[in-house]
Parts: sequence; C-alpha cells; structure tokens
Amino acid sequence: MKIIYKLSLLLSMILLAELSSVSVSAQQGGEKTLISNQDRTLTVYPIPANNRVNVRLSSALRQEVDKVEIVNLIGRKLTEQVIIDNNTTEITFNDLGDFPEGIYMVMARDKSGKIIQSSKLVINR
Repeated sequence: MKIIYKLSLLLSMILLAELSSVSVSAQQGGEKTLISNQDRTLTVYPIPANNRVNVRLSSALRQEVDKVEIVNLIGRKLTEQVIIDNNTTEITFNDLGDFPEGIYMVMARDKSGKIIQSSKLVINR
C-alpha cells in the first residue's frame, strides 16, 4: 500500500506541475475531491467510489473539455467519455465494478489531448 501511495503522490505532483495556478482542496469525510484552476473546476464524487462515480465540470471548464478519462497510476487509460454537448456538466462512469480497489486519476482533456484539469479517484469496496 505504501508503494501505491508513493506512486499516487508522484503522479499527482507531475500532473499538478503541468497545470498552472492550481489550488487543491479535499472535503473531510470523503464526499468529494476538488482541484481548481481559477474558475475551472472538476469535482469527483463520491470519494471513495464503489461501482459508480460522478464528475461535475464547471461552466468555464465544460467549454474546453473534449473528453474525460480515468487512468491508473502508471498512466494507462482504463475508460473515457467523449463530451458531445458543450452544455454537459455531469458525467457518470457506471462501469467501475471491474476496476480493482485503489487510486486512480480522472483527467479532463481538450481537443488536442492536453490535460486541462485532473482529480484523484479512490475506489474502495
């Protein structure tokens, strides 16, 4: 578990270094995690997740996002949802039952594939 935590911390630091002007906050009690870049926010809930997770995009962020994906700690994409309608603010991933318990990253990418925003996802059953 210590190795997973260290890998998660390293991956988080790398992703946060890629984003500019990032502030991080987490709500105690595990209901949601929020990573904010000015008014562009990505909210992931519930934390920890079981078989389903919701992702909420702020209005400023949804105009830029082309897809939202879940990746493991080594950067392998496990699932993604392409945003068809720019008015979409809520995305639900219902297919987490086959994912092992652990720490993952939720990433919002633009049309060129650049990470705009990211957040941590914990799966615990």
